[in-house]
Amino acid sequence: MKNSSFGIALSVLLMLIGLGACSTEFEVYAPEKEIFVVYSVLDPGDSIQTVRISRAYQVEGDALEYAAGNDLSVPGLDVRLRDNNGQVWTAQEVTGVKDPDGDFATGHSYYQFITDGNTTDTEALQAGETYILEIGTPDAGNYMTGTTTIPTAPQFRGSLNPISGAGNQRCLPQLFLDRDFRAFWRRSEGNKVNYELRVTLEIQDDGEEREIIWKSFKLFDTNVRCNEGSNVVCYEFEEYSLLQYFKRFMPEDGSIYTYNKQDSCVSNPNLVDNLAKSLEFEVTAVDEFLGNYITVNDPANFDLTAAKPEYTNMTGNVDVYGVFGSVVTDIRHALLRDCSEAVLGLNGRIPPPDCELIE
Repeated sequence: MKNSSFGIALSVLLMLIGLGACSTEFEVYAPEKEIFVVYSVLDPGDSIQTVRISRAYQVEGDALEYAAGNDLSVPGLDVRLRDNNGQVWTAQEVTGVKDPDGDFATGHSYYQFITDGNTTDTEALQAGETYILEIGTPDAGNYMTGTTTIPTAPQFRGSLNPISGAGNQRCLPQLFLDRDFRAFWRRSEGNKVNYELRVTLEIQDDGEEREIIWKSFKLFDTNVRCNEGSNVVCYEFEEYSLLQYFKRFMPEDGSIYTYNKQDSCVSNPNLVDNLAKSLEFEVTAVDEFLGNYITVNDPANFDLTAAKPEYTNMTGNVDVYGVFGSVVTDIRHALLRDCSEAVLGLNGRIPPPDCELIE
């Protein structure tokens, strides 16, 4: 899961700030007031971490339209990241290029930390560590700060691990998605860690690459329809449920769908990552602050008839909203067995005995 997965929360926050309260009886908008919005999600799997700092104004009218027509970025700030061991990263300001996650228009400035681990001042981030984001200096008028602890890795277990083949071979697991299937992973350490689960199927549609992505409806922190023990989190897919979802995006339109034309085993165990990525399972552990922020600002939870406070873990000498959060991801790959291929119409597979095709 990349940081862009959470970018919608920033736009929603801007909308909420702009909406304020509404009434047909009297004017309730206060005078224009400068508010800072900070949004950053650390991911130890990435070599670049992005911090977006913008201005939001309490204005009458459409806040998103106002934001689109004005450069709300805040250039020239001193932005630092530090851990509890004395390591400090200094951000570089980026201007005049497109925001990689698409949260601001071209020309808006933002800040980046290099965390590729190649030099002392670009050390890689570590899961389980606490990081402090500092914007400005403590005696500055616009000083802001936030803290996050990156969850430990939610490592997949069980049937999603590579399996041993002949000799030293390591092979991708082959899954019966026409049966009940359980994905489970080690529970991450941290306060109130939440999870998002995604399953991606990569196919070719008449030779053109396509991806079909299933994702959990919302963040969760407990077992879903199953239990594998106290130290793991389990998510059970009922028989055919993933296949039914994938089939919705594969209409019978005369296309020829092909899948997994790569090798499924390697002789060198160190080359497992080079195997086919045809079926990908990705679980992302989300820290407490970011999890709360996403849940509170999810459009599905937004109700114009009820007051709903915005969640933020940013503080400072100015009015500041937003979140400084963190995620960590584990990814495993697998293959479909014959029945699953036949159900989806892949590779011209003939359904084996007792394989039930679905409409």
